[in-house]
Amino acid sequence: MSLYVHETGIPGASSIVFLHGIGTSGWMWDRQITALAGFHCLTVDLPGHGKSNREPWISLADTAGHIAQVIRVRATNGRAHVVGLSLGGYIALALLEHHTDALDRVVISGVTAAPMPNRALLPLQLGLMSVLLKRRWFVNMQASALHLPPDMQYAFIDNLLAMSMPAYRRIWREGVGFYVPPSLQYVNTPTLITAGSRESNIITHAVGTISTLMPNAHGCLAPGFGHGWNVEAPGLFSAMVRAWITGAPLPAGLQTVHGGSLTVG
Repeated sequence: MSLYVHETGIPGASSIVFLHGIGTSGWMWDRQITALAGFHCLTVDLPGHGKSNREPWISLADTAGHIAQVIRVRATNGRAHVVGLSLGGYIALALLEHHTDALDRVVISGVTAAPMPNRALLPLQLGLMSVLLKRRWFVNMQASALHLPPDMQYAFIDNLLAMSMPAYRRIWREGVGFYVPPSLQYVNTPTLITAGSRESNIITHAVGTISTLMPNAHGCLAPGFGHGWNVEAPGLFSAMVRAWITGAPLPAGLQTVHGGSLTVG
């Protein structure tokens, strides 16, 4: 498999690999790679998406294996920090499960820790979404709902219309039944689990669940923001990533999650 990788920043500096959400591609990290230009940044288009949309999606574990290979071949010293949101966050969890040798520090946003409710409705939902995601009016509506700036709206619309539907169906089938691997309790890789505070309960709850499970993890919420908060609040998101991967204190205002409770940092 040959995944498209966009390389920016300073060769030889610490590498950061950015993993995007479903229906998008590497463009969703444009604000972050600009803010983190002093690092060596690799943005990957995942199978079935963007410039990798002809590559078949097999599974989270399979994709994590390909990302690990990208890191070993293209990252500085064969290791990288990884930042993943939504689908990219699940792949980051798979990397933590299977490929810790390729990882330095990890940031994960917008994932669940347990299977989603109402899974019996999945076939109907998948059938409906498979039709709607190829209708420009619906895709335009989704772009408007995310409050994306105009340049990102165009990229989002193009990506959704070009996304592989077999990839979309496979990803959702795996995603709705996802649970956090118990083996992560033995993984010491420094990991930040985060989400926007306006996410669904199953996602905000997962921040505490996963950060409590892992011995070297921290959980926090970004107050007032939703799923794609790297675009809603790019400065805060980028500052958080920079702080985590350099070992500095996290930005003030983020809410620290202790299990099921919150404190304002």
